Amino acid sequence: MEPISLQHSAVVLIDQLTERIDDSHGLGFMSPAVYDTAWVSMVQKPGDGHDTWLFPECFEYILSNQLDDGGWTTYASQIDGILNTAASLLSLKRHFIAPLQITTISQECLEERIDRATKALHALLNIWDVNDTVHVGFEVLVPALLGYLEAESIALSFPGRDRLFEVRDQKLTRFKPEFLYMPVQTTALHSLEAFIGLIEFDRVRHHKINGSFMASPSSTSAVLMNASEWDDECEEYLHHVVRSASGNGSGGVPSAFPSTIFEITWTLSTLIKNGFDLDPNLLPSIQKARRYLYDALIADKGTVGFTPYVCADADDTAKAIIVLQLLQQHVSLEPMLKAFEADQHFKTYPLERDPSFSANCNVLLALLHTENVSQYVPQIEKATRFLHKHFRESDLKVSDKWNLSPFYSWMLMTEAISRLLLLFKGSQLPSLKELFEEDLALLLQDITISVLRQQNQTGSWGSRNSREETAYALLILTYAVDYEFTDIPRHQIQMAIHNSCSFLRLNTTVGSERLWVEKVTYESEMLSQAYTLAALKRATDLPLETYDKPEEVLTDTTDTANGNYIESNGHHIEANGHPVESNGHHSETNEDNSVSNGHHSESNGIGSNGARDVSTTGCELPGVTTIGIETGYAETKTVPIETPTSTVDIRNHHQNENHHTESTETVSVGTKRASNSSYRREWTSDQEQILLGPFDYLESLPGKNIRSQFIQAFDAWLQVPAGHLEIVEKAISMLHSASLLVDDIEDSSLLRRGRPVAHSIFGTAQTFNSGNYVYFLALREIQKLESARAVEIYVDALIHLHRGQGMDVFWRDSLICPTEEDYLDMVSNKTGALFCLAIELLQIGSPIEVDLVPLVQLFGIIFQICDDYLNLKSTSYLEKKGLCEDLTEGKFSFPIIHSIRSNSANRQLINVLKQKPRDEDIKRYAVAYMETTNTFEYTRNFVASLKAEAFEMIEDLEKQGLGENIAIRKLLARMSIDG
Repeated sequence: MEPISLQHSAVVLIDQLTERIDDSHGLGFMSPAVYDTAWVSMVQKPGDGHDTWLFPECFEYILSNQLDDGGWTTYASQIDGILNTAASLLSLKRHFIAPLQITTISQECLEERIDRATKALHALLNIWDVNDTVHVGFEVLVPALLGYLEAESIALSFPGRDRLFEVRDQKLTRFKPEFLYMPVQTTALHSLEAFIGLIEFDRVRHHKINGSFMASPSSTSAVLMNASEWDDECEEYLHHVVRSASGNGSGGVPSAFPSTIFEITWTLSTLIKNGFDLDPNLLPSIQKARRYLYDALIADKGTVGFTPYVCADADDTAKAIIVLQLLQQHVSLEPMLKAFEADQHFKTYPLERDPSFSANCNVLLALLHTENVSQYVPQIEKATRFLHKHFRESDLKVSDKWNLSPFYSWMLMTEAISRLLLLFKGSQLPSLKELFEEDLALLLQDITISVLRQQNQTGSWGSRNSREETAYALLILTYAVDYEFTDIPRHQIQMAIHNSCSFLRLNTTVGSERLWVEKVTYESEMLSQAYTLAALKRATDLPLETYDKPEEVLTDTTDTANGNYIESNGHHIEANGHPVESNGHHSETNEDNSVSNGHHSESNGIGSNGARDVSTTGCELPGVTTIGIETGYAETKTVPIETPTSTVDIRNHHQNENHHTESTETVSVGTKRASNSSYRREWTSDQEQILLGPFDYLESLPGKNIRSQFIQAFDAWLQVPAGHLEIVEKAISMLHSASLLVDDIEDSSLLRRGRPVAHSIFGTAQTFNSGNYVYFLALREIQKLESARAVEIYVDALIHLHRGQGMDVFWRDSLICPTEEDYLDMVSNKTGALFCLAIELLQIGSPIEVDLVPLVQLFGIIFQICDDYLNLKSTSYLEKKGLCEDLTEGKFSFPIIHSIRSNSANRQLINVLKQKPRDEDIKRYAVAYMETTNTFEYTRNFVASLKAEAFEMIEDLEKQGLGENIAIRKLLARMSIDG
């Protein structure tokens, strides 16, 4: 296929992909899944005196896809067959019990099918190794199905049953079904069919989006079947999926629809990164896709899921950002980092059990494609460390939860390595170059050797001569060919590229490519074509001195019944000779298993189906383990051997459209330098200034200085020595400013003291680090007091502060309105902690024996409630923080809590809070509503009563011999709601 033909094919593919992008139902090309189809087939609609099966075409699909042994197809892993068969058996049983209008099959025939299906499911369960299953959600889906079958008098025992329910129980200790009632989305909403009998379905209906529950046909069916009232919108959604999704009216439905963002981002990023000229100024389809993705990111506040408004994840967010970056549309990475960055890696979604290799790769690639990569050095280092460690500890046997092919993970890692080495070559990320360059180059060599060894005689890769897997592997080699490895003759890579191109050019028809993981494994024709086109394009664009382009392949096709083969360059390729459901590429079990009935064939690695032995100038390729599967071929394993010191000649082909230039740099990859971690240099003032940049910026902004005045006022009573007083003042000031840096990040604030917040200037990561750094600098100041009690007080205060902030954030993010008592307890921890810390530290150095903490706690509460009031009512706040910023932050402040709880039946205010509005008219409307609940009058009266109580306490202390304290009285008077 010539470059012009490849370009045309890519444009046609994008046109097809974006054709329905503006459809309110969205778009999707995921292949039909028996599992979800079975659930849709079980939906009954109540009518006038009688029910009907709503989707008989789905039941017909189930019947027509039952195998001779009674089960349903195993696409690529054991769990596929188990879920497909269990759900279909449940559908057969329910149709047998209530035939309703179905007359196309007799009861006798249906009974016989149920018997065969039961035996088939039992057989599948008997050979299932629960511990080696990695599909997301299996631990709740399978136990649920077994329970539903038992309710229909079909009880099944099997060796792994106890272990399965043990894993299920472990899962549910971390996730309670009641969480589904909360306003926050979780991935469990995609599988509500697993919670029948455990939840009240009427209480999850607020999660419905465009007629579906997290774009899941099975989940939506479960709601229709179990809610107390019929939902016409859900019915319409399911009808649309049956008519318009990948089943094309056959009755089959996919596990997810729509999947608009997923399919657009994966397809576009794959094509653009690999050399296709897709200019949004010239191609309306690209312009439309760019606008769609940008709007989706903005609407979801910087993160997205696989389709708009579903639970955001790191994978789809990173891919969307990459596409927009490649199309010259600036977007911020901060929301992605804030949502998904963990201590040692990046999470795919908030409650993830095991980290995803591919999600971390995609986040890393998004960081590496940003305009200013140096801004994200900590995150790049974190992701790179995690990925490199993951690769090495698994001995390259990487298993990812979203794609079954190891070549997919290798491809992403190779792309990331290539990008990093290119940045290192351009003198970017110098600190990371020293840490990683040698290890990454060596890893790239090892991956390349392994890929060469896995190539089949046909030129393909994988156990099924898969086009998509072959495209993954070809892309790996096109990245690797940019480097001159001393252990890999260049012509070996060139020949492998040549042969794989020949294989991909033979036939453009896309066969079964079920490599992607949902509830069951699926394929996407769009993605398969995109990877194939990208691999061919990248190979075609290689410079002539790097790659001897293959001649145009001539094919001689001979058609035989069910056994088509194509002869090309002396190779015989069975086009249809492999069963559609032949498996063996899924890294799901540590032992090689192959069952010929189409249900199970899996391995912990890559199929060696006719794998070619590749040698390097007469020698075995070193340092590689090749994993085979039982396909009639011998299992091939190469024992790692010691390798000599090697060098990589980096041939850097800077690609700008189709023009290339070349430069070289030699890097040692065979030996590792001694770690220089022990040679820590003296910390410099320039480095200190870098770390303190956000802190110093905030300190430069004039504030209310109330804490310093507060300390001075109370010191009139405590008479603390000057040195002690100075240390306390400094530590409290540092801690206060540091906590504001973190608070502004957690609250997504825009202004602080009338100026842009620090993280909008220095970035979230740098600002967060600066705040935490100053916490410890403040502790160092406290240590100067030479008092163990002072350190204990400081640590206790930070614990209280974080407890208070944690509850505040939890209520906001969960949209849970606390009680007034809960709020006051939170404020005592959060705001009161800093006030109390200052006084307790002063009391340590005071010659006066007095406990001022109760009065100080009251000061903290008064201060916070006044601040809450002024945030909504003060004009001075408009200049310093913006109009009603607490509403924009979604914060449950004292007045907001009162207003919501004054009339709990009226949900207007809590719904406004849920939206976190920036529109000033909406915020003014909310304030006006609060006037109707007498909230501001109530707040004024409440503050007045607290201040009266505080004045009484001051008078009592003065009468105890401390003397009159005008400064404290003035301070209390300044805490006013009059702004």
